[in-house]
Amino acid sequence: MKKIAVILIFPILIIFDFQAAGQAISDPDHLEEEFVHPPKEAWPKTYWWWLHGNIDTIRIREEIAQMDKMGLSGFDIFDIGSYRNDTIITKHNIPFLGPAFLQALAVAFDEAKKRDMSVGMSVASSWNAGGSWVTPEYAAKSIYFSRTAYTAQTMKLPFPKLVMNQKKGKIQLAADVKTVDIELDENGRPAFYYDVVILAIPTIAENSLVDPEDIIDVTRYFDPKTEILKWQHEGSYNIYRYVCTNSGEKLKLPSISSDGPIIDHFSAEATTFHFNYIIDRLKSILGENLGETSLRHLYLASYEVVGHVWTQELPEKFRQLSGFDIYPYLPLLFEEEIYAPEVAERVMKFYQLTLSELMINNFYRKAGEIAHNNGLLINSESGGPGFPLHNVPVEPLKSLGTMDLPRGEFWINHDRFNDEGIDILRMVKEVSSASHIYGRGIVEQEAFTSFKHWQEGPFEMKPYGDRAFCEGMNKVVVHGSSHNPASVGVPGNVYAAGTHFNDRRIWWPKIKPFNAYLARVSHILQQTDFVADVLYYYGDAVPNYTSHKNGRFTVGPGFDYEVINTEIIKQIEFEDGYFVLPTGARFRLLVLEKEDKIDVEVFHKIKQLTGKGGIILSEKPNGFYYSISPLYKEYNLNDIEDLWTVYNGSSHDLQHSSGKIYAGVDPAKALSQMGVEKDLSYEGEDLSLLDYIHHKNQDYSFYFIRNTSDQWITMECTFRQTTSGQLWHPVDARIVDIPVGNRSSSNITIPLSFAPYEAYFVVFGKDTREKYDRLITSPGAPAQIYYTEDGVLAFQNEQLTLSMKGIDQPISNPQRSIPIDGAWELFFPEGWHAPARTIVPELKSWTEFEDPGIKYFSGIARYVKTFQHDIHSIHGDDYRIYLDLGDLSNVAEVWLNGQNLGIQWAAPYRMDVTGLVKPGNNRLEIEVANTWSNRLKGDAVLGTDLTYTNVTSTDINGLNKIDVPWKDVPLLKSGLLGPVKLIILKPIR
Repeated sequence: MKKIAVILIFPILIIFDFQAAGQAISDPDHLEEEFVHPPKEAWPKTYWWWLHGNIDTIRIREEIAQMDKMGLSGFDIFDIGSYRNDTIITKHNIPFLGPAFLQALAVAFDEAKKRDMSVGMSVASSWNAGGSWVTPEYAAKSIYFSRTAYTAQTMKLPFPKLVMNQKKGKIQLAADVKTVDIELDENGRPAFYYDVVILAIPTIAENSLVDPEDIIDVTRYFDPKTEILKWQHEGSYNIYRYVCTNSGEKLKLPSISSDGPIIDHFSAEATTFHFNYIIDRLKSILGENLGETSLRHLYLASYEVVGHVWTQELPEKFRQLSGFDIYPYLPLLFEEEIYAPEVAERVMKFYQLTLSELMINNFYRKAGEIAHNNGLLINSESGGPGFPLHNVPVEPLKSLGTMDLPRGEFWINHDRFNDEGIDILRMVKEVSSASHIYGRGIVEQEAFTSFKHWQEGPFEMKPYGDRAFCEGMNKVVVHGSSHNPASVGVPGNVYAAGTHFNDRRIWWPKIKPFNAYLARVSHILQQTDFVADVLYYYGDAVPNYTSHKNGRFTVGPGFDYEVINTEIIKQIEFEDGYFVLPTGARFRLLVLEKEDKIDVEVFHKIKQLTGKGGIILSEKPNGFYYSISPLYKEYNLNDIEDLWTVYNGSSHDLQHSSGKIYAGVDPAKALSQMGVEKDLSYEGEDLSLLDYIHHKNQDYSFYFIRNTSDQWITMECTFRQTTSGQLWHPVDARIVDIPVGNRSSSNITIPLSFAPYEAYFVVFGKDTREKYDRLITSPGAPAQIYYTEDGVLAFQNEQLTLSMKGIDQPISNPQRSIPIDGAWELFFPEGWHAPARTIVPELKSWTEFEDPGIKYFSGIARYVKTFQHDIHSIHGDDYRIYLDLGDLSNVAEVWLNGQNLGIQWAAPYRMDVTGLVKPGNNRLEIEVANTWSNRLKGDAVLGTDLTYTNVTSTDINGLNKIDVPWKDVPLLKSGLLGPVKLIILKPIR
């Protein structure tokens, strides 16, 4: 039996009041105009790679002009080297921040200011922070040790061997590990070092454990000048000499002339030294008032350090946080197995927490303070991309919360997942949560990074961007654009990863509509506040991670969640049935990550919250996390037993909390038992065909919804709203009313159609329309529905039924499809071994031609065709005519009878040509741009040299982390693929 699709037409009068998070910026009445014409700051920006100091100031001006023309709002200058499979050739090798580099910076800053573009700059050549100017006392530090059997009252202690086992991330004494490369003095000792502590540790039998109480600090008996220990004691001991000196870590990927040590990221003095050096160099070309220039922020790139780290302040900070000294436990950094597991766990937890606090306060906060004092902002993937990809020793939400502009990253066309199925190259939800809970407003994303060179067009990038928007991204920073001097061929030198977003791209002249799409979505999400029902506390582990949306944690279909950390959970209040954050954001349910031990202050807070009626879900911990907090003395294990209860399936407790925390209940089920309806639901939602994010500005709710599949789908979507809706289409800025649907007292159901990977806003606001009482039914699956100003277009040639006041009457839905078939003229540009003109009997991919000039063509080709339209093919004035291009790769620009119909970059490649099609002859012209991949392959196969790039191979779809030489890369479909046709249909009014 076929399903009957039911559609109601009606007015809406009441708005469901649901609290959103944070502070909105724009008046909602202005958002419609700003959606159509987004302000410049909403448009994307890009990383601008200056590779190996190979800089051309004429091309700097040209590239900035192209960025501005194509809609980029700015760029982040990033001096860097190259790696992996490239053969980059450089001639100039200008050092980072050297005189010539500063002159080039001055040109870039000046050109950007003329165009009202914002500029950021990375504070190092590549990453981490550091450079050639960093002296040993400010360079990154580690801790090393020597071990000597105690044999005499007076004995010389050897200096530790400076070696590091990078594979294990631990410093060891083994001979086969890497020797640390650091600056030495005339005596062969490190230029900077000091003795941390000298410990006498009792010798133990194999498989025995050390008792920290038996370890003796003998530092006062040691003379660091003579390296003599004078100490007398009975018993068998090993003497451990712990020395702090430089780790020898250098910049990860600097340009050729810009290498140097990284700084001590845990030292405020090192941070101050480094940033003051950078700022002084910038002031030498920009003057004292940096805030009045186009330079807006300084960028701190990823933190990726191997081995143990140390800094002078660490022991004192450790004592402040833990209440005991770290010295008796230093062997833990190298030999965890010699301590009891519970001892090792406790000490290492405080060690990691100490590093986190030092890095957040002494690096990120201090960098922000210095930047602010000079009129600049600070942004960073602070502490990221962290665990599980990198063992970054910070609590990421707190770290990101210190940024003016928190930034994350996501990759496209990759397969980097851990054993749990977590995408480890996707840090979006974590950054958006940090931005929300700390009230930052902006969620930047290093976007569209890839190792698949020139394999994609904007439509292939779109699904990944839409997914990031649904996780909270609201500012796109494309990764990235490589600077190329004029002497370099096409596509030119590129950084080893990225989507190569520059004027050397074939589809670059047609990219502005894609950038406008990103700007429209970004602006709405910037000017509105995130809405969710659930708070998820991800525990107090350091390092920690959020993972992608619905990865490590999920509520279930129809609900969204915010992630919070220990600092924020301690500030939550419970008011009027909602958990309330310091930002004012409100949530119905709090869920705690399962932990073996719970922080005693967190326990104190959740006990308060449940006492006020808050409902919390969590599995029961086994004890308390030890802390120097005085609260620790107030609680014992019985308090945990009293507060936790196992959910028995009854909705009574969840509706009328009795001051318990419930274990064994699913969050979505709990919300249902609490009477909280889904925010968005549809049939088949368990398959995640749709993804969404809900934002709000005063009385207006904005649902950004995306089709996650490559197929057309139509769904009856039920929203937790009761006002009339509109569709805001970011591809072409169309805003149309939704005249159909079904309303109840608490929600509204609307049929929505999505083209492959299509995404748009469904907007609910103040209802001003008259009431409708109409019902439309259609047999079978719902048709492809377009809402237009002229009515509903149903791309399905069958009869519909209108029911009004109990009376049914048929609605005709006539349609006609007219193919535009036959031969086409196809024109190619000169200089690419393709014919200037050829006749194409039928549309097919360029890769299917025998002529190698067409088969391997990369560029923009032009299709021309004249088709006839019968003067009497349509009777009546109410029909709409659509031109449907079928399929194409990758981007097309269309003209009909000399009228530009715009750039088509996203499915369904369909345009309204009503009034433009004329009786008789109609001239259709279509320019299609593909990517460089096919020509790069062609040059490799044929031995031609039409292209040049430093990248000799690429990843391709279907193979995991395998570099494929260009000659073996599969050809990518290119050109106008069709079928091209006219579709004629009548709006349903």
